[in-house]
Amino acid sequence: MRSLLSDDRASLKMGSCCCGIPITLHYTFFLLLIIELLASARYMHASFSFFMFMLYGPVLLLTVVIHELGHALATRKLGGECAGIILWPLGGFALCGPTECGAPGDLKVALAGPLTHIPQMLFWVIMYAAFAGGDFSRFSMSYYLSDLDTASGFMAVLSQQTMWTNLFIMAFNLLVPAYPLDGGRIFASTLIICGVKRDRAAMITAVTALILAAGIGMWGIISFIWLHSPNGLFTALIAAFVFASSWQLYDLYKAGRINDHPLFGRACYDDRQPAQDVEEAADVEDMQQEETPKVEEGEMT
Repeated sequence: MRSLLSDDRASLKMGSCCCGIPITLHYTFFLLLIIELLASARYMHASFSFFMFMLYGPVLLLTVVIHELGHALATRKLGGECAGIILWPLGGFALCGPTECGAPGDLKVALAGPLTHIPQMLFWVIMYAAFAGGDFSRFSMSYYLSDLDTASGFMAVLSQQTMWTNLFIMAFNLLVPAYPLDGGRIFASTLIICGVKRDRAAMITAVTALILAAGIGMWGIISFIWLHSPNGLFTALIAAFVFASSWQLYDLYKAGRINDHPLFGRACYDDRQPAQDVEEAADVEDMQQEETPKVEEGEMT
């Protein structure tokens, strides 16, 4: 999957953010935007179409970037490396390596992304208050198309819906333990921290995600076909991605090849080896290398 996302022919280099982390925009990131715009066309309301463009275009783009920066900066703070951020249809993908803190560090990194939505929600609530004149009597998940016909009304609705979008993304990532989403990584690292053996933790993580993916996929299909919700199609795509990733994890577990997995193959996940032991082992290795005589260039031994 990583090779597909990093294909230069299907992506746009957006440069580096203020933290020096390169950001790449995959062209398929706008799949949800296209779906929403096509669905909004049936209302024949120009302001509504522009509203959907803003919400699922630049606003969602910024929201996902901030979310992934949470992962990336947490990884760097805990001694890991982040090669960049890729934005694609199902959100973002931070190319982060393991931290120096073992499974507890991975848990902190997984939590860092969803927690960025708390200040984002606060910001959009303040924006709503500014454009609505401090009146929260109509602050809800629903709105009227006529509310979009004035500049202040448009911005108030945009602020309101962006706040709900942030809340949904945060709750989905924190409360749904479906690997490889943040909730699945939180679930996996928590199992390791609680003493569950690595292979068993991988099996539990995979089976849990497979069951959830099936349920999410069914809901997506039902909401798209019977409830005529365009988001249902996107939900089904998320479910398919979760199912494929979790099946790959389960397949590695059955084959006894968990070491080949990018998450469970990390040394710090190996039978709950404490992060302190990992650091001590690294210190011993460094001391051994210092004691070994160095061979100068051109010298034969």
